[in-house]
Amino acid sequence: MDYLKTYTGSNAAFVAATILLSFLTIYVIYQRFFHPLSKYPGPFLASLTNGWNGYYIYKLTQHEQLLNAHIKYGPVVRIGPNALHFWNAEAISPIYKSGRQMAKTEFYDGFTAFKPNLFGGRDEDIHSLRRRQLSHGFSQASIWKMEPLIDGQMEILAEKLKKLAQKQEIFDFKHLISFYVFDILGDVAFGRSFNTQISEVAPEIPAISDHILLSSLLGTFPFRSFFRSIIPMLPIPRLRQLIESRGKLKETCADCVETRRRQSSSSRLDLMQHLLDAKDPETGAKLTDLEINSEAIAGSHSTSGSLSLLFWHLLHDDQALKRVDKEIRDTLGDLPDDRVSYPIKGLESSLSYTGACIQESFRISPVFTMCLWRRVLDPGGVDIDGYHIPQNTNVSISNFALHHNPKIWGPDTEDFSPERFLEAGGKTMANNLLPFSIGHRMCIGKHLAMTNIWKTLTALINKFEFHPVSAERRVEMESSGIGEMKGPFLCTVTMKR
Repeated sequence: MDYLKTYTGSNAAFVAATILLSFLTIYVIYQRFFHPLSKYPGPFLASLTNGWNGYYIYKLTQHEQLLNAHIKYGPVVRIGPNALHFWNAEAISPIYKSGRQMAKTEFYDGFTAFKPNLFGGRDEDIHSLRRRQLSHGFSQASIWKMEPLIDGQMEILAEKLKKLAQKQEIFDFKHLISFYVFDILGDVAFGRSFNTQISEVAPEIPAISDHILLSSLLGTFPFRSFFRSIIPMLPIPRLRQLIESRGKLKETCADCVETRRRQSSSSRLDLMQHLLDAKDPETGAKLTDLEINSEAIAGSHSTSGSLSLLFWHLLHDDQALKRVDKEIRDTLGDLPDDRVSYPIKGLESSLSYTGACIQESFRISPVFTMCLWRRVLDPGGVDIDGYHIPQNTNVSISNFALHHNPKIWGPDTEDFSPERFLEAGGKTMANNLLPFSIGHRMCIGKHLAMTNIWKTLTALINKFEFHPVSAERRVEMESSGIGEMKGPFLCTVTMKR
């Protein structure tokens, strides 16, 4: 009898294993030879599972892997069972300028911490409503009125640099910029500074990075709610840390919004006041606290990453740095002792070479590297860069791969060369930069980010001389979707006058 039970159990296990193996074999054969995307080349594993993407997102190297895949396989690469990634600029418009015919995919659901925000929301009607509610607060005119808040944080940064110059201490420029930009975020977006420049302690900064990594991972796999619920039970401390970081970040945002609402004062011209006052010009609908929390948590540290990388490239290119310094002095004059920065109005239009350096830093080291997925909705499919893509295919372009395509930029894609934007054809090249995305989903925070970058760069270059400790001219990035310089950026600093 025991023998019979053992035999029966073994037989059942064998049958189950055979069925499973048969299913997997059929699945692999279908995906590799009969799937509508089977004709497109790409990594073998990527044609079977989104695990290929998930692994490299977790390793913070997806941007590099995508570029390597295009170098190996060509302009269109299959990087998921139902996903194609494009490399050429000709693919930009049909993917990102086709409106509702190219819908956001479930990838964006992973970014919902409170309620869907401008970035993560997939409902086009809600997106249009939210955009109307927020457009005034994020307009260039509104950001100009917030300059005193930015200058207040700039003054603290300048004083720290003066003390570092006197002591000739080695410091991490990346951390200094991160604290500075985070305090600007607090002043402008939350109505209060986090005072991290003073304390030099900011647990929220790594929490923001963890939130983005968790969002990108959740967005990559199906059954998001299920995975979100089981992550705390998995024996992987790093994944549990991501969940905890998101929770702490939500608490911080909610506390800031609640405190600001209690102290609401229309006399303070900051982004939080705009969010509190925001309403749809057509219906008068205002934002709820959860909706305000959702917008406040979005787009947090891309500016500090961009600034750190911009300074890296300039400080490791003597000719470019001298030219930027001379252009600032010749055009704007030296900052007087009673001013901490230049007014933002007119900076971009008057400093052409400096602008080219900013563009080139966006090109060679774009901090926003994640794939912005869209789904083909047209039943007849759509033509993208000469390829006919069937309905329900997910398609994307990511900045890092696009910005390193030699077909667009020439063979020197690894060289920091601002002159490429000043030569014939430079304007066309600039149109292929996507630091803030493009189309009706373009980042609404562009004006605030660019104001920070322009004011910080021009003020610091005019008043200080930075000396990087490392002579290494290549800089590595790590990115969960929004990236930053890998490792520290050690410098010393001296006063120019």
